[in-house]
Amino acid sequence: MSNTYTNHRIPEASLQFTGVNGTYFNESAFFFYHKRSTSNNHDQILYTRVRLKHQNDKEVLECLNSNGIAYNKIGYNVNGHHEISNLASVVHQGILYVFWTEDGRIHYVTTTDGKTWSGSIQLPYSFIRRTQFAALSVQGRLVLLGAHQADSQNRIGIVYQDSNGVWRIDANTNWKNVKEVCACAYAHPNGYFDIMVGVVTTHSNLWTAIFRSDIGVDHGTSCGLRQIASKHHEEYDGRVDFLGIEAGTIEGGLQDPSVQLFINGWHRPHSWSGYKNNQMKTYNILTGEWSKAFTRTHGHTKYPTWVYMGAFQYFVPIGTNGEMRQEIWLYMNYNDENVVKRGGSNLVLCRYKSDVMKLVKKEEEKVKDEFRALIGVIEGAPPYVTNGSTRSEYGSTFYYGRSSTQQITISTRFQMGSYMQAGASLPIGAEVSVKFSAQHADHSSEISEITRHIDKTIVPIPGENSVTYVYLTPHVVCTTYELFDWKMQKPFGIRSYVFHTSKADIDFDVLPILHTYTNHPNTHDYTTFEHRFPAIPHYADYERSLVLDVSWVPGETSAFFEKKTSTVNITSSTVSGEITAGYSGIFNMGGNTSFEYELSHSSEVAEKIGVKLDYPYPRAGHPEDIRKLILRMLMLVPDPDQIDACFWIPKDKQNQRPWCVAWSILGVKFQDS
Repeated sequence: MSNTYTNHRIPEASLQFTGVNGTYFNESAFFFYHKRSTSNNHDQILYTRVRLKHQNDKEVLECLNSNGIAYNKIGYNVNGHHEISNLASVVHQGILYVFWTEDGRIHYVTTTDGKTWSGSIQLPYSFIRRTQFAALSVQGRLVLLGAHQADSQNRIGIVYQDSNGVWRIDANTNWKNVKEVCACAYAHPNGYFDIMVGVVTTHSNLWTAIFRSDIGVDHGTSCGLRQIASKHHEEYDGRVDFLGIEAGTIEGGLQDPSVQLFINGWHRPHSWSGYKNNQMKTYNILTGEWSKAFTRTHGHTKYPTWVYMGAFQYFVPIGTNGEMRQEIWLYMNYNDENVVKRGGSNLVLCRYKSDVMKLVKKEEEKVKDEFRALIGVIEGAPPYVTNGSTRSEYGSTFYYGRSSTQQITISTRFQMGSYMQAGASLPIGAEVSVKFSAQHADHSSEISEITRHIDKTIVPIPGENSVTYVYLTPHVVCTTYELFDWKMQKPFGIRSYVFHTSKADIDFDVLPILHTYTNHPNTHDYTTFEHRFPAIPHYADYERSLVLDVSWVPGETSAFFEKKTSTVNITSSTVSGEITAGYSGIFNMGGNTSFEYELSHSSEVAEKIGVKLDYPYPRAGHPEDIRKLILRMLMLVPDPDQIDACFWIPKDKQNQRPWCVAWSILGVKFQDS
């Protein structure tokens, strides 16, 4: 088996002999470590961010940020055991978390962009000071596993957020003498979701255990994790310092679904025998068997420092179809006094080629009517007067997109983003295992410009007060990827479904419900629109709201306001849908029953919204006939803070942000006035 296919030294990172922790976030690797300063009493958590890039047809490691500050504590007292220790990091629901212990409690900070960090948040729980612990995202739940003192014993403590976001702790009393803890999550092709835990005891012995995730299933475990297996690796008794663990096959090794265990700088306690090369074991997920240990002899793995190490999955795009190769990055401190000043160390990493997500198929489907996005509402044809005439050609007509085109820019992000399916099981939130899916969720937004001819004419319908609903109907592309071994030969039965929008249609519904609106407006009775809005509503768009002064003179009985160039931007709408049992198509996979997507849309209105008013001239001898009417067209745009006041939005569409064309009559003049 190959030890590694490449290794790197990251000289930009200024480490001390206190260990390092890392994770994959925003297409790059983040490495965290802390640094103490005796001169100004600072205790800091620093990070260096790197990524792989192609340069001159070669793959190089680019440093994007070195020694940035994620957390800065002033006035620490190392003698009082108040210093920062025990770093762990994880990405959970698109947010990067960094945890540590301080003042006998667990603390954490977060970032959504990898640049701006939140303030420190303290939890009412603790792990044993200066011990390694792990942070995982498990089926939508944050979980920390570490050495926790309970009943005067060093137990495995499981700190987690419950379904209400409240932090809690379970102490696993099956364990004692726990010191260092590492863990990784993985999906079993049979549909299980498991966590492999590595433990170094206070006697430098090595144990591993498997915890099954029953989150959402009542098996009597508060945290949702229950232990189903454990193993004592007796050949390492008294020899282990620290561990790294991650799921995935390794180039040159087993092709079955695997977990890789890295064993750091083992030595016999109480006797000096020099540094020992790192060792490694592989767990076969299908058979439940561990391989024999073998020595890793490549590069920096020969002489690690005896401090925390770890491993995580990094993703490298291959080809042009969104396929990706997973790599396992093993990271550690490395002391080379020829390069590093005394008391310091280098950050080094070894890269292993691992699993591959291959494109299986791509499907496109137009969403069903119940999943359309309501982008606009038009209050029927404008109100009109008849002056006693019964001729059908008199009245008013509203034009939407008349003899022109409309451009709509749509950016859609599916909140289910990507889902992973293991075997015949229900889909599992992909942020927890095949992180490939979480990576693709960040890219599932696609901006599409739709230019099409729209010719919608709205005329009065006798006896009806119609409202026209304007919908954006996305075409959704579902791309299916499947996990294969490092040789890209053996499928694991684990699939990832990635959704994005390719295009969209404009659809219309016309429903006779205008009379149900506030004040019961009736296009056949102009009086119901008089002074309808004494003041322009706060959610109206002044620039897009027009006043049309309509006067009747011989030979001029119609007026237009078509030439209006404008853009209506709706920055965020949310469409949710429950998929019924009879629903077929790309959404109905693996037992998925619901989905949600957000969209922003920009409707370019250029010479497209217009009205033709064709009223009969007032009759002689009829002083009650109207000779002048002042009509206002209001373009109403939702105010997120006053959504309940937006009368045109149906109650079940309040997560969406449709605009509205509404009418009001500011004044009328009769023939005798």
